[in-house]
Amino acid sequence: MKYGIDIYHFTHFRKYLEEYQAARALEEPSFTRVEICNQLGLPKTRSYFADVLRGKKVSKRMAEKFEEVLELDKKECQYFEAMVDFDQAKTMAERTEAMNALLKLHPNPQLILNSDAYEYYKCWYNSTLFAILDVMDVDDDLTAVQKRLVPHVTLGKLEDSVKLLERLKLIRKNENGFWKPTRESISSGPYNNDELIREYQLQSFELSKQAVLSPSKNPNVMSTMVFSVSDKAYRELENELQKFKTVARRIIAKDAQKATRVYQMNLHLFSNLEPEGKDE
Repeated sequence: MKYGIDIYHFTHFRKYLEEYQAARALEEPSFTRVEICNQLGLPKTRSYFADVLRGKKVSKRMAEKFEEVLELDKKECQYFEAMVDFDQAKTMAERTEAMNALLKLHPNPQLILNSDAYEYYKCWYNSTLFAILDVMDVDDDLTAVQKRLVPHVTLGKLEDSVKLLERLKLIRKNENGFWKPTRESISSGPYNNDELIREYQLQSFELSKQAVLSPSKNPNVMSTMVFSVSDKAYRELENELQKFKTVARRIIAKDAQKATRVYQMNLHLFSNLEPEGKDE
């Protein structure tokens, strides 16, 4: 793991590149997107890295140059190339072949392709319960959780959620008989199915809506901005948001005090205006 970013937590190379750059720049401020272009041997093409993040095709030669910049070892290079192949596959056969390569190279392949993962992200309360178990001492009786959980979830669904979390080895009972998480956090990286994550995000957005409409004693921060900016400024905002996510992960990971609350945080940045000249 380099700069707090584990390549094996990703199946989409563009997402990996984006998070790696943001994390490394926190330790090396000079490691900007423009500097990456320089290290790739493209000093006159300052936007190449940003273009790749937006979908530009990466050739095999450039993939190898990226591996040097990313300081990857031999196996990580193979995994990175498999991610590139998976993302840029033109046929289902090519995509299947690339996925098989990812599974073969991944140190824990069941994290990439596991049907239980779909069940995990299908319901918002699975991830919420995972976090709650770090805050509350809970045994097999989930009544106390159900009474406090907002919005309401049936006891039967919570019991099924515990069974799922245990099956995924995300929780286990401690010496006092309480269910506790086996890791500090979960990233969507290993289960990086776009449609599945999109559905999970929609559920999270609905929770935000309910939080706005329902008065609560819990602290919350709700902020909305509407603005007009250039493409350049937008890319800077996008980059800063990615940096903030990296900083947030570090704050959470370094929190040595006992957790007392469970929070949801959604970041939205989208346009209300279609690009000029868009086809009807």
